[in-house]
Amino acid sequence: MLIIWLIALLYVGLGHLFAIHIAETGALTLSFIIITTLLLFFILYVHYKEFLVILYVSFIVRIGLVLVDLDPKGPEIPHSGDDTENFYKTAGIISEKMTLMGEEVYGGPYSKFLGLIFHMYGDDRLFVQFLNVLMALTAILLVIRIFRMLDVPKDIQWVMVAVMAFFPHSIIFSGILLRESVITMMVVLSLYFFVRWYVRGGVMNAVMSIASLIIGASFHTAVIGVLVGYLFGFIFYRRQNATFRFTLQSLVPFMVFAGAITYIMVYPESISALPIYDKIDQVQNNNDSIYDAVTDDAGGSAYLTGLTVNSIYQMVFFAPIKVFYFIGSPMPWSVRSVNDLIGFFLDGLFYLTALGAFVRYSGTIRKHPILGVTLISIIVTWIIFGLGISNAGTALRHRFKIFYIIIVALGLLWAKTRRTASPRD
Repeated sequence: MLIIWLIALLYVGLGHLFAIHIAETGALTLSFIIITTLLLFFILYVHYKEFLVILYVSFIVRIGLVLVDLDPKGPEIPHSGDDTENFYKTAGIISEKMTLMGEEVYGGPYSKFLGLIFHMYGDDRLFVQFLNVLMALTAILLVIRIFRMLDVPKDIQWVMVAVMAFFPHSIIFSGILLRESVITMMVVLSLYFFVRWYVRGGVMNAVMSIASLIIGASFHTAVIGVLVGYLFGFIFYRRQNATFRFTLQSLVPFMVFAGAITYIMVYPESISALPIYDKIDQVQNNNDSIYDAVTDDAGGSAYLTGLTVNSIYQMVFFAPIKVFYFIGSPMPWSVRSVNDLIGFFLDGLFYLTALGAFVRYSGTIRKHPILGVTLISIIVTWIIFGLGISNAGTALRHRFKIFYIIIVALGLLWAKTRRTASPRD
């Protein structure tokens, strides 16, 4: 996919160079899509032949969804509405007034990212939404490469790729103008580099893992929870023994990290110069206290509306319930419409199944460090999101941000449990 992204960058440059000669970039974008579509077929045929059909069909479906979303007369796509339109409008304003890149704007870094593209290439919504499709496909291919590094059997890979290719929200979020595609791509890229470090070592792999995650977190702060699992692995994992080693030498840096995170949570203004501060500041401005954020029940699909949290002890006590609802909502017992029922069976049920697998095979997870690291990343992120969200619609979007990490964990767990059940393998 690197060559496709280089071509995308080339097209952005061409759009900038020919801006004075080309009033509309439609033809340029069409040529980009055609070239990319043909090139992708050969890339998949050469490097991912066993997944060619399923991935290419998924790719075409995602392009089709982009066209439906851009058609004023087309059906309304779930999650495409106020946010997508506001991202687009804000980006258009930024593209015409680049001084806004240093100001607080709606959508934060994502609107600025789109605004920069529009400034360079031209105001072409089809172009940026097609980039979302490419980001989603890149994320899937990165997961395949992770599976290969971890020796996950081909049949398990095929099942997990099929899930990624046609998971409803994976298709939807890649076809509309939301930041989910760029966040999930950066999160899975960070996991890819972490697994490279886990398998091969190398300081640069560790650095790239953290850097990729921080870029993803600049678009939404809460995914920084994934870093907790990575740092646990960096500090305690010993490659020569293929196990965790808890020594005084390793505990000190972990305690320093835990102290730093606690300090940032108590004094978030200490990172006010960083992009990830925007989301923390937004939470502070929208609520009088952290407890208000935990019990915020805005929106028609709010859940646990009667919950009251007034202390840190109550917050810890109710955290498992909040996380459970975040993972599975809309719950069957709170269904308000057919859409809620569909949302549960096509989305929430997947995450609840994942939770069940993690609990059932916790013994297997403890025996394999890479599974332990990924599970720590998943749980911490679930807790962060779960505490701050009390709305099923918002939960649907936000739990997808670590969807690909969950896919990797499930695929690897499946492989490990199979080997345990069949020692001859």
